[in-house]
Amino acid sequence: MCRLEPDQSIIDFLMAMPLDPCKPTIEVLGPDRYHEVLGSSPQLSAADLAHFDKQESLCVVAYEAGQIVASVWFTHGEVYVSDLGRTVHVPAHERYSGRAYVHPDFRGQMLMQHLGHAHRKLQPGMRMWNLVYASNSNVLAALNKIELNLTGRFSTTFILGMRFAKDEEFDPQPLSSVSTI
Repeated sequence: MCRLEPDQSIIDFLMAMPLDPCKPTIEVLGPDRYHEVLGSSPQLSAADLAHFDKQESLCVVAYEAGQIVASVWFTHGEVYVSDLGRTVHVPAHERYSGRAYVHPDFRGQMLMQHLGHAHRKLQPGMRMWNLVYASNSNVLAALNKIELNLTGRFSTTFILGMRFAKDEEFDPQPLSSVSTI
């Protein structure tokens, strides 16, 4: 999996941009309200909520007519990444962004930008990153358009039931300049 994060100048630019008004209501949910998100995303399970509860996570959501139509999780500490089958350490000054989802009827309304903006206001200056499969060419192409940097790779290999983890972090490389992810 690829570790991707925006350059600070892009974050500063996006935070300074005035956003068009957001019709859905944006809220930040803490552990006492995690249960509200369950069922709003096909990518989210009760087990995920239990992991998020242990990780000091926040969930930023968009509500429309009382229903959650978009959500994204921000967390740190020993973060369980189900796609890797293990935890990844995220330092206190960083946030791992994951399990983002927008209902198909609400795509194209820049809801993720609104959700990210709400998180930045709440926790300014946090270094934020996420993991994307290197084989997910559609997502990588979209992320290349917003000029994210490749800052690491994470993998897990299982051999005879034994887990071998490999984590690499390196200086930011513009996604557009990397020939092999």
